[in-house]
Parts: sequence; structure tokens; C-alpha cells
Amino acid sequence: MLRGNLSTRPFYNEWGIQVVLGSLAMALGLLTLFTAWQFVALSAAQRDLSARIGRDEAKATQLRLEAQRVRGRIDAQVLESTVRATREANAVIDARTFSWTALFNVIERTIPGDVRLRSVTPSLNRGVLVVRMTVNARRVESVGAFLDRLEAAGAFAGMRSVEEQLVDDGTFNVVVEGQYLGPGAPQAPPPAGAPPAPSSAKGTGAN
Repeated sequence: MLRGNLSTRPFYNEWGIQVVLGSLAMALGLLTLFTAWQFVALSAAQRDLSARIGRDEAKATQLRLEAQRVRGRIDAQVLESTVRATREANAVIDARTFSWTALFNVIERTIPGDVRLRSVTPSLNRGVLVVRMTVNARRVESVGAFLDRLEAAGAFAGMRSVEEQLVDDGTFNVVVEGQYLGPGAPQAPPPAGAPPAPSSAKGTGAN
């Protein structure tokens, strides 16, 4: 049997194989680096997310404790009374026994020119519809005249001042309230230049 190697270069493609193997090794190295970078980035994101979840849970626990403390400070009877009064007031409004339009019409035709209305709050007190208003005026006498006109129109009864506060601009914020009877009878506006109606004893109570 003839034995021998007639090829002068048995592995004539050795350089190409080395190039391929080198390329594969480089690709594997890059893939390893990318995987390591992804692992580090995801680990950091997971730490941030865990920290955020911890802060949110701590805040939720704090808010629950604060809510429990607030509930503990609320008088159950006062809360029940407030809820009942709110339901009664809503029932009155839902039953259409109270008209905002009619109320503002009364105020518009009786309020003096130097009195400004700031807020109106109706409420039901033991079956009586009470309206509280905050007005602003330069003279408390004008507020008293306003209360007299409301009663004279037949829309209110028992009007009185419950609080007066001097504002920085020299005007007065006055809180008044009384029983609301309804729109009452239309009242003609006073003649131009006529002095305001005198304030009754139940007016603003100013000195």
C-alpha cells in the first residue's frame, strides 16, 4: 500500500478558518459585553423601582394613619348631624322648593348700590330654610338697609348680622343670615337720590 502525503500544503485554507474563528470570538465577546451592560442597567432600574415602591408604600401607610387620626378626632354626633342636614338641604333642592334664580332676583332688587354680594349659602335648620350671605360695604348702615329691604319684600324674616370684619381697604365684610320665605312680592326700586331706608335694631349691630 502506498503511503504518503502528496500535498505540499495539506491545510491550504488555514488562514480563512482562523479569520472565521476570530470573527466568531469577537462577536461572542461583544455579545457578552452587551449582556453584561444590559444586566447592570436592568439591575439599576430594578433598584430604582424597588425604592420608589418602598416610598409609595410608606406614604400610603402614613396617609392611612393620618386618615385614622382625623376620623378619631371627628365627633360622631356632629358628623351625623352634618350629614343629616346636608341630606335635608339636598332633598329641599331636589324637590324644587328652593330656586336660586328667585333668591338672586330678590337680592338684585333689594340690595343697595354701595353693597356688594360676596357669597350665598342656604341650609336647612330644623326644617327652616336659612340663607347666610356675606356682603361688602363701605358703611354698615347700608347693610342694615339691605336687611330691612329683604324683610319688607316678604322674602326673609329674622334677618340679623352675625359677623363684621374691617377690610384693609376701609370697607366691611358682613355676614348676615335669616329665614328665607320665598321670592316675596316684587319691590319697586327707590327713587334716584333717595336716602337708604333706616336700619332696624336687628341690623348689623355696629357701634
